[in-house]
Order: sequence, then structure tokens, then C-alpha cells
Amino acid sequence: MNLLFLVEGGKTEPKVYKAWLTHFFSNINFVDKPEDMTDNSCRIIAGNGYPNMVSSPKLYGGQSLLEQCLLDIKNYNNVDHFFICIDSEDDTYQDRFAEIKVKLEEFKTKLGINENQLIQFHIIIQHCCIETWALGNADIPNQYIAKGNSEFFSNFQPYYDVLVNDPEKMNYPTSYPTRARFHEKYLKQYLREFGLSYRKEKPRAIEDKKYFDALIKRCELTNHLLSLKYLLDIWEKISKP
Repeated sequence: MNLLFLVEGGKTEPKVYKAWLTHFFSNINFVDKPEDMTDNSCRIIAGNGYPNMVSSPKLYGGQSLLEQCLLDIKNYNNVDHFFICIDSEDDTYQDRFAEIKVKLEEFKTKLGINENQLIQFHIIIQHCCIETWALGNADIPNQYIAKGNSEFFSNFQPYYDVLVNDPEKMNYPTSYPTRARFHEKYLKQYLREFGLSYRKEKPRAIEDKKYFDALIKRCELTNHLLSLKYLLDIWEKISKP
């Protein structure tokens, strides 16, 4: 089984997805070139942000990164599952999903990729961003001692308590330019309070297996983080012989 991922960011998602995939799938091999995808291999392409993933042809020699991935799929015919992982940001889950679905079908038609090919396509919406998913770790206060050196208890938790409420439903104060920017700041303050750190360039804390397991548990025990659960359910299904 070979997996191809086109992921939202250039700094965070390639590292986090690689770590989480390593935790989930045993004996998976990561490769850089499409021709190296043989058996139990995975290739992760950094999308460098929306809309570069699906448009901006001037920056990529006339082809979007989505179109480049589809060309590799057509030319090498060695991918079983293609995941397109993108933030919803300030859009609704449904609007962003529909937008990507239209782009995907448009390029598949243009390149002559039809439904008879065995590959399965998966549109994964990070609702609203990968930091939103990371806010779903409710085990941290039980595992680490609070340091009292952040705004988590004074400002962020009183605004919206992600330990008991669904992070995907958290809005943002008007003092922040976007919902994603607030969720990122919230995550930094949350982790800082318990002696952990998070930066887009160094998301090491959320790459950890214990952290990933806590997110899986949150999905299993609650109806929170449904966009992450959608991804995990696919991984669970395809991981079985």
C-alpha cells in the first residue's frame, strides 16, 4: 500500500503528518521521489499554504501542486490512497470541502484520470487548522505541572475551555485577524503553561506518540474533533489487511 499526501503547510504539517503516520502504520517507508514508491511507502508533499496547493499556476510552471501530484499518480500508477489535507480557516467545513472537490474533479478530468483507476482520493479538512486538532489533548493537565507562566488560565481558558468543549467549535476574539491565528496562539499558551512549547517550525510536542494517542482518545470518547476523526477512521480502515 502506497500513500501520497499533499498537506497544507510547508513547516508544520510535513513533520506532524510524518510523525503521526509513523505512530499509526508499522513499517512505513518515507520517500521523496514518485518513482521510489514501491511497497508500504509514503510521500508527503508540502503545500506551502492555501491557495498555492490548488492554484497559483504562475509560481509552479503553469501547474498547481495538486495538479503535479495528479500527474505523478497518472505517470507512475503506484499510489493507492491520495490525501489532500487543507485548512478550512475561516470558511465552513462544507464550503472548503466542496471547493477542493471541484478543483480535484476538474484536474482529474483534464488529465484523464477516471474512476476506473484503483486509487482512492481523500479530502481532509483540518477544521480550522492543525493547531485546532492539537488543542484536543485534554490529558496535559494530568501529566504536567502548571507553571503559571502563560495566559492560559487567565485569558484563554475563560474565553473558551478546550478541555471540555470541542476545539473545532471555538471562534475567535475580534482582536485577532483570523480564527487560525487565535487557535495557534491559544495552543502556544496552553502548552507553555505546562512546560511544553510549540512553534510552526518546531511542532515537536505534538509529534510525540503520547500526544497523538491523547488526540485519538479525545476522538473516541467524545464527538469532538470530527474532522480529525474522519482522517483517523480512514487510516484505521486501510491499515487492516
